Amino acid sequence: MLRRRKWLVLQAAVLVPAAAVAFSLHQQKLYQASAQVLLSSQNLANELTGTQQTGVSVQPDRVAQTQADVARVPAIAARVLRRVPGSGLTVQRFLSRSSVTTAANADVLTFEVVNRDPALARRLVNEYASSYTVYRRNLDTAAIHAALQNVNARVRQLVDAGGRGGALYASLVEREQTLATMQALQTSNAAVVQQAQGTSLVQPKTNRNAILGVLLGLVLGIAIAFLWEALDTRVRSAEEIGERLGGLPLLARVPVPSKRLRAKNQLVMLESPTGPQAETFRMLRTNLDFATLGRDARTIMVTSAVEREGKSTTIANLAVALARSGQRVVLVDLDLRRPFLHRFFDLDGPGITQVALGRASLDEALTRVALSDAQSRVNAIGNGNGNGHGAAVRGILEVLASGPIPPDPGEFVRTAVLTEILEELRALADYVLIDAPPALHVGDAMALSTKVDGVLVVTRMQVVRRQMLSELDRQLASSPTPVLGFVVTAAGDDEGYGYGYGYGSYHARPYEQSEKEVAAKGRA
Repeated sequence: MLRRRKWLVLQAAVLVPAAAVAFSLHQQKLYQASAQVLLSSQNLANELTGTQQTGVSVQPDRVAQTQADVARVPAIAARVLRRVPGSGLTVQRFLSRSSVTTAANADVLTFEVVNRDPALARRLVNEYASSYTVYRRNLDTAAIHAALQNVNARVRQLVDAGGRGGALYASLVEREQTLATMQALQTSNAAVVQQAQGTSLVQPKTNRNAILGVLLGLVLGIAIAFLWEALDTRVRSAEEIGERLGGLPLLARVPVPSKRLRAKNQLVMLESPTGPQAETFRMLRTNLDFATLGRDARTIMVTSAVEREGKSTTIANLAVALARSGQRVVLVDLDLRRPFLHRFFDLDGPGITQVALGRASLDEALTRVALSDAQSRVNAIGNGNGNGHGAAVRGILEVLASGPIPPDPGEFVRTAVLTEILEELRALADYVLIDAPPALHVGDAMALSTKVDGVLVVTRMQVVRRQMLSELDRQLASSPTPVLGFVVTAAGDDEGYGYGYGYGSYHARPYEQSEKEVAAKGRA
């Protein structure tokens, strides 16, 4: 599957990294500066004054995370912006471009600021760390400061009331001195231990984005390839076609005709009968003989699931191959929806519809085709015909064109007069090959299947879908006429098909032999 979809995967692996690099080159350059602050839980004032610290024990990691959250309050950001003028930032924008993180196994806070100016980033992060320590010291001394103010107020009230010499006054003065000592000794539990000395480029990271783009492109390409494969219902191999057609035997794989032959509507069996592509039709002829062995199958209809699968080209080349083997073959164009056989043989005479209407006899409508390499000799069957190898043949190929298309082709193929014409042709020739319309588009092929001895199915790689084959198998199963097998066209698209055409330079003796050669072999 990856080999079949390799271009899709390669495109994703190239386009995604290219888009990532292009996006990186258009990004604004941003620089990051960082500073570190050490957290401490030591209370020097309590130790010196002998005051016992009360409170619930808290895990260190929770303390550090709490302080990291405290550092993100807008008051600290506002102080930073006041002390670093000209930054052009608001409080919210500064907070969005900065961060405070905790270390995993240490009481250290890391302050980071991102800015397009590296010097401004350093100034902002240093002031950010310093402003946090000031804010933290104010928090730690706020209770002592409030208590000291309260004691001072009460002392002043006693002094104003004349109670300077009392026991209450002495107690308040002692408490006032204790609080003043604690306030003087109280230090901040946060200190800047490392200021920003330099900056690092955090945007764009072109190399990183390119590597991630390659990995993402490969993953995305493979995912798209698998998705495409799941949604693609085209058949991939001749084996799959045979399975979906109820186990029908494969009679031949036929390659696509060359562009020159397609442009001029020419047949490879007439234009290049010794070429490697012509050999595939001789193989089809041989396999058809095996498929009809023991059966009186002389009238064979060729159909396909849908149009543009190559049935007309296949049946025309098969007719030439059978005639070159010494058979008398009649090729009938009953694809009255889109007749095509007359283009291969340059026919402009009457057709089967005119014979059915009585406007022409069957002999007048049948056109003999020369089996020589020069297709221009029409109606010249005799000693001058060759089989493409220089040997005379006694086979005859006659073509019965469609004629004017009737108003209702579906009703025409069901008429008794058409049955009589086909019976007459069957008595006249060794093989009667009928080109029928696609079976899934109209009901003509199913109607014609009751008038023939065998059915041959033509399928084309990359055109026919799985559901089409399933429906075709259902229709063929309802027909009383046996299906002889199927032919795969455009065989080069079958990845599992390893038949090589390297035998083109090997000129073997032809299958067709003249009567003199047969007689000479008999005498030998």
